[in-house]
Amino acid sequence: MAFGYKTIKDQLVAILGTVPSLKVVYGKEEKAIGQFPGACVSAKGHVGQFHDSVSNLKTYDHVIRIYFRIDEANDADYEDVLESTADDVISTLEHNLTLNGVVDWAMPTSSTWRFGEKEVPVRFIEITIQSKARIVR
Repeated sequence: MAFGYKTIKDQLVAILGTVPSLKVVYGKEEKAIGQFPGACVSAKGHVGQFHDSVSNLKTYDHVIRIYFRIDEANDADYEDVLESTADDVISTLEHNLTLNGVVDWAMPTSSTWRFGEKEVPVRFIEITIQSKARIVR
């Protein structure tokens, strides 16, 4: 299996699809989220480094955004629901370090909390996951 943006994203979407607290997972940044909490997976960037005489070390970053609506139609405990869902996602990713064998290792490295708009007002967490693999030239 090739190591790259799409391969990693596809595995992240598949893994997130197993998290029971997520109602929907998208492989791109959707304009409208169909159900809440919902997640979108997007590429963020990559870095390549010389590793040795036969290989390079590639690092890819992806962003997982988990959204929950905060308008009058929301759950009054949306912060608790969103925090629990974020914990479920982070734990699931930490227990699948190779993303089903696609990378040498992957780890959720950081997150930030924000408010925004997705056709309705939303609160979301943006989790950055970093994936690394040694690529033979």
